[in-house]
Amino acid sequence: MEEFAIRKGLESMEEYSVEHVAADIIVNANESNYEMPEAVRQAVLERTQSFPFNRYPPIKSENLCEAIAEELDLDIANVKIGNGSSELLQVACYVFGGYGKKIAIPYPSFSMYGEYATLSDSVAAPYPLTEDGYVDADVVIEFCERERPALLIVCNPNNPTGNYNNLSEMEKIIANVECPVIMDEAYMEFADGKELPPNDMRPLNKLWLVAGSTLSLVGKYSNLMVFRTFSKAYGLAGLRCGYAVGAAGVMRLLGKALLPYHVNAYTLMVAKTLYENKNLYKEQIKLVRSERDKMATYLAKLGFRVWDTATNFVTFRAEGELAKCLARAYESRYKDFSLLPQVASGKMLFKYLMENSILVRDYSGHAKLTGCLRITVGTPEENLTILQKLTALCTEVQL
Repeated sequence: MEEFAIRKGLESMEEYSVEHVAADIIVNANESNYEMPEAVRQAVLERTQSFPFNRYPPIKSENLCEAIAEELDLDIANVKIGNGSSELLQVACYVFGGYGKKIAIPYPSFSMYGEYATLSDSVAAPYPLTEDGYVDADVVIEFCERERPALLIVCNPNNPTGNYNNLSEMEKIIANVECPVIMDEAYMEFADGKELPPNDMRPLNKLWLVAGSTLSLVGKYSNLMVFRTFSKAYGLAGLRCGYAVGAAGVMRLLGKALLPYHVNAYTLMVAKTLYENKNLYKEQIKLVRSERDKMATYLAKLGFRVWDTATNFVTFRAEGELAKCLARAYESRYKDFSLLPQVASGKMLFKYLMENSILVRDYSGHAKLTGCLRITVGTPEENLTILQKLTALCTEVQL
């Protein structure tokens, strides 16, 4: 078979993949397991009836840009749209990165940051989070002074640890680094942040959109870009839509690499309909927060270490005697004695849940999250089933 030359740096890359297997409860990808509110669904169906499928979408997604800008009391020049915030992250690495340039990324965090850096011929430069998964502003600032990255990415709340970092710490970073900064806020709707700059003059009915978020700082800093998505809190993972908000100058640079008509017209219509009705999601988001906190509390009572979370997922692992019991159970059941006990304990949990038709995200072999699983918050019924199964396993292995 003939081999073809490809771009340098791609030879060692593997295609991105996650577990895709049949399961009754799917809680591995941080999608929403909740239905679209009925009023939103009806509005989408009504607009679909006369939708012009034969026409190109707005060339730069202007219709959705306008809706977001108006809600945030910004100008349309402050907003860009992408096929999920993932496309915007990739494009930003192309725009600000390049051969030999460093892109500073958090670790442990979203694994695709490093992939995007590599695809743009840049050098991924990981900076450490704290042992508990938080961003230390002073560490990041010192890292940037030393490494001189062309772009800094901060994930807040962080995936996969779930930690929320307060607004004042994030502003400290933005104000004290010289490069463009992406604040990836894919999970911010679940954080329920309260902080606001003292001089924010938005109407009271709009302040909830930016509370606790660096969206409230757009216009103050010329190097700031805030990335958001419709995939998580608003359940549009299947349509792929995200948006970037930032200073007009840096948004203009980002827009140079966004192709014309790159977001399809139907996605834009649905996302705009949803954004116009986002108040209807408040109760659903509140329920996810409540279910998340219940799950975290219950897991801790079972003896697991649970990471602080302000997202729609919970990351945890067994430690101490529970980890040893799970590791022994794994070796006994699967006759695999090749794994370290901490890894084996996570594999036992993952395989047991999979055998019970529950698919979660397995981080058990991760260097910094050894033995961990990440569970997306499902419906109350799904969450109850998951916790019942975990209780049964923990009881069984400790007999």
